[in-house]
Amino acid sequence: MDQQGRPNEPQLVYRRDPETGQPVEGHLRWGLIPHCCGKRPDFAPIHGRAETVAVNEWFSDAYRRRRCIVPMNSFFQKDDGGKRHAISRRDGQPFGVAGIWENWRDSTTSQWVRTFAVITVPANALIAPIHERMLAILPSDQFPRWLSDEADPRDLLVPLPADQLAVSPQRSRR
Repeated sequence: MDQQGRPNEPQLVYRRDPETGQPVEGHLRWGLIPHCCGKRPDFAPIHGRAETVAVNEWFSDAYRRRRCIVPMNSFFQKDDGGKRHAISRRDGQPFGVAGIWENWRDSTTSQWVRTFAVITVPANALIAPIHERMLAILPSDQFPRWLSDEADPRDLLVPLPADQLAVSPQRSRR
């Protein structure tokens, strides 16, 4: 994805197939609906905090069993003044953001809906002047571990070092 998509829209996501254990790709809707929800909630979170994702009732089951990676080339973050900043890797390479996914059954249509949320961490020194949080960007050599059945790989949920990212202010949209 060239930049972070819009909530409630399908996005490309890599995850582990629960039946085969093999990595698969697919388009999941951005905005997590826990599998235990009887009806569609009024609010579907688009991100969860790394510090609480393992214990938050909306996220903990997915964190233990259904982690995913959201590929990106860049994403946007707004500062306190509403100005958008494009954030990318300094080397221009794509990256993967830690996420969790769910498979929820819509009781009104009996359709299965796959949803996801990304995980955020405290901002590094480059992002901190823009926002206090940033996406949890995973090292590519740790993708298999993040998708594995390991119950708690929270040591991967750390800010990417500031020297590996670049920030570009964006023109305002009209």
